[in-house]
Amino acid sequence: MIENSYELFYYTTAAMGNSWSHKDIIDEDRLSTYAELTFLKRKQIVHIIYLLDNVDPGKLRENLQHRFAAEQIDVILPQIQCSPFRDSIYRVFSSQKDNHLSLEDVLDLYSAFCGDCPDEVRASWAFYIFDLDGDKIISTDDLIEAVKKLAGCEREDADIIEDEQAEHIAELVLKEMVFNRAATISREEFTHFVARIPEFFSAFHFRI
Repeated sequence: MIENSYELFYYTTAAMGNSWSHKDIIDEDRLSTYAELTFLKRKQIVHIIYLLDNVDPGKLRENLQHRFAAEQIDVILPQIQCSPFRDSIYRVFSSQKDNHLSLEDVLDLYSAFCGDCPDEVRASWAFYIFDLDGDKIISTDDLIEAVKKLAGCEREDADIIEDEQAEHIAELVLKEMVFNRAATISREEFTHFVARIPEFFSAFHFRI
C-alpha cells in the first residue's frame, strides 16, 4: 500500500524505468548535507527536487540556486496556496524577501511543516508567520489582521467580521498570552503558550 506522495513518486519512476534522476541536478554530498540540516529524509528531499523540476523543467539543472516564483510553489504546495497566511509564509521562508523561493528555501518550508520537525522549532516558525509585519513581535495589529484572515475576510464570499469584533478577540488573546507590560507577544511567550495546545501542532503540519 502506498502511504504518501514520495512513495508514489518512487513507484511511478520505477515503473517508467527510472527515466528521471536527481543525480542530474544534485550530488550526493549536497543531498546528505540537506538531510542533516533539515528534518527531512533523503527520499523526501529527492521528491521535492522532482516536483520543482517539473514546475520549471531544467532550471535547477542550470542553477541549483534558481529562485521559483511563489505562484510556482503554489503548484506543488496547494496546502500553502489555500492558507489564509500564504503571503506571510512565503515572506518568512523567502531568504531574499523577493516573493521567490530557492530550493533551500523550499526545503526549509517543507522541513518546518513536516512530521519530524520538533514542536519547539515548529512553534518558532509559526511565530514569524503570525508576526505579519515582520518586526519580531506579535502586536495587537498583527492579531487583528490574523483574526480577519482566519475569519476569511479576504474572500469575496466571506462574512465580514467587524473591526471591533476582531479587536476584541485580539485583546482576549493578548490577555491570555502576554506576561509583560508591553502588550505584545515575544517569540518566547508565543512558543510557551502554544506548547499547551496540542491541536496547534497538528494544524501546523502537512504530509509530504
